[in-house]
Amino acid sequence: MFRIFPIENFNDCKEGNISMKSYFVLISLFSALLINVASAQSVLKPSAREMKPQEKKTFDKFYDRLRIGWFGVLTTPHFDDMEKGNWRNAATSPEFGNAPSGDKKNEDTWPMNMWNQISFNFNFGSKMNFVVNPRFAVPLTPQKDMSSGEDKSLILLDDLLFGFQGVVYTNEDKKFNLWIRPGMRLPTSRGSRSSGQGGAGTLSNQLELAYLATYDFTKTWQLGLFGQFRQWVIDDRFNSDRFRFYTAPFVQYTIDDTSRVQVYYENMLETDRRKKPTGDRDPVFKDLWQNVFAGYSKDINSKLNAMPFIGCFVNDTPITDKSIWLGAWVSYQIK
Repeated sequence: MFRIFPIENFNDCKEGNISMKSYFVLISLFSALLINVASAQSVLKPSAREMKPQEKKTFDKFYDRLRIGWFGVLTTPHFDDMEKGNWRNAATSPEFGNAPSGDKKNEDTWPMNMWNQISFNFNFGSKMNFVVNPRFAVPLTPQKDMSSGEDKSLILLDDLLFGFQGVVYTNEDKKFNLWIRPGMRLPTSRGSRSSGQGGAGTLSNQLELAYLATYDFTKTWQLGLFGQFRQWVIDDRFNSDRFRFYTAPFVQYTIDDTSRVQVYYENMLETDRRKKPTGDRDPVFKDLWQNVFAGYSKDINSKLNAMPFIGCFVNDTPITDKSIWLGAWVSYQIK
């Protein structure tokens, strides 16, 4: 660090205390040093072209447009089984198959489990994104307690879904929104589940249209409708041998920025004429599932949400302990 002391009296130079020549030499040296430093900085400073960010590779561009999420559903037995210490079979829901008849109407053949979906959502610049959803269930019941209807394995593969999804309509005040997902389920579950089809043939795939319409009356109250149309294609026959309507209107009350209360009513109608003779397969829709459930949705953080809920199977009356069950929705935004 250089420091120049001021000359308080010009006579000092004149008298020889500080020679004028020495003073100018010092000033010249200091000026040269400053010029050299400035020149070095101008050489080291990158050009405007060099400062531009490098172009991203193809994979980086792809990865930037990709979103990955996880969604899970926990299904427990109904209350009557819980009270008896029987945690083997899950209560029935649309995700886990059709309920048997009789006093076990709300008891599925599947064990208590955690159903999982990994969603790969790719935005390629259109209104709807391309989506691929691998699906599987993890039984939460010991193998010795499983009934004969399941593969006694750690992971039970479900049918993979792929298609397109996105919000296709929003009104001017942005209170009404319509989201749709046309897609197809491929028979990636275990072979015994995808073959036979009640003697009607081999299952090829399942065509599906899911939709979600919501309307925000206020910042607090929202009314919504989730629905699904699913067509089973058996031996490449596109007909009504098996077809499902799933409808679920709901009301949501927002407590604060991270908490909500949701109340759903679920209704599932399905025609299943696979076992009938070819000439007797006119669609006859059967009431398979009616359920009411209420849940508390909480954003744990910006990526994780959990909604425990209590459900009540309302197909049959009176309502008993066999009608009530517990569950939870959990989602996590991986990327």
